[in-house]
Amino acid sequence: MSGSGSFTQKGVGPLTAPVRIYNPLPTVLEHFVGRLQECFASTGIESTTLPSANGEVGGSHRAKAAAFASHLRTARRHVRTGEPNVVAWPLLGWWDMPLWRHRTRRSFVVVHDPEPLVPQNGLSPRAALNAARLVTNHEWPHIVTMSPEAYAIAEKFFPPDRVHLAAHPMRSPAAAAAANQRPVVLVLGQYKPARDLNVMSAIAPQLRANGWQPVVAGRGWPEVPGWRVINRFLSRNEFTELLDASAVLLLPYQHYFQSGVALRALECGIPVVGRETGFLRSVLGPDFNGAVQRWDDPSSWAFAVDRATADAAGQIAAAQAYAFRATLDWRGLIERPLT
Repeated sequence: MSGSGSFTQKGVGPLTAPVRIYNPLPTVLEHFVGRLQECFASTGIESTTLPSANGEVGGSHRAKAAAFASHLRTARRHVRTGEPNVVAWPLLGWWDMPLWRHRTRRSFVVVHDPEPLVPQNGLSPRAALNAARLVTNHEWPHIVTMSPEAYAIAEKFFPPDRVHLAAHPMRSPAAAAAANQRPVVLVLGQYKPARDLNVMSAIAPQLRANGWQPVVAGRGWPEVPGWRVINRFLSRNEFTELLDASAVLLLPYQHYFQSGVALRALECGIPVVGRETGFLRSVLGPDFNGAVQRWDDPSSWAFAVDRATADAAGQIAAAQAYAFRATLDWRGLIERPLT
């Protein structure tokens, strides 16, 4: 996919063996990997997950060293055989690119956040430039991004024939929910610095005046005026139950590349409201009905909520087309002629 089009015709060859998926962040990316496997299965592609040490180790230097060592061993073992590898997260950042050079050119490294909010040495521009200098042959892995914004960053550093944009795997959405039976406006997921608390506080009175109940749920959230805050880890069932009880999902994010939470809401038939990013345009189309035109204006948020809930079916239809495109993108990526 180019920055604004469909999947670019530059893949790596007909598939003759199961796709091996390596996930060093098993909790964080469990849903992504599950949807990716469903995506492959829907087009007849077999996949399997590789055993992996947990890279979610916090600040423990010993645990981090053990995770990195396991990561290195896994890469060395699986770049020597012909089966395709999909690396769900580059634990070493851009340095995973030379690590996953594959003798049959069949490694794909999924880069979700090429410019993380919290600085990481392995994902700095300097690391990208240094890693790119090691591109000397066709064994170099393919970089897969899932938003136009991420694609544009990766393409600045790496050869264009090694950078791809594919739709984010998702399950085809259910029918749109009845908004008048669900008065909850939901912000869902772990708190991160990119969440705009000022905007959330500003829009709460307008939402309440319009009959909505603002709820925010996830680990690490502070108190937010006008919002019911559920500050704790959410199980998979609780996550789904909160979506099922809501009329609309809000994305009050100052910056992000793609949103798995938004896709999960759409899978449940729940429309999405947020900034008109390249990612949301790719999922819902240009000028989608949940786009917030004036970020700091509560009436603009309220208008977007009303539009999205009044025509949730429009968003769901667009998301169904996006889900189908994801299956084609990932199959096309895996099965294109070798380059």
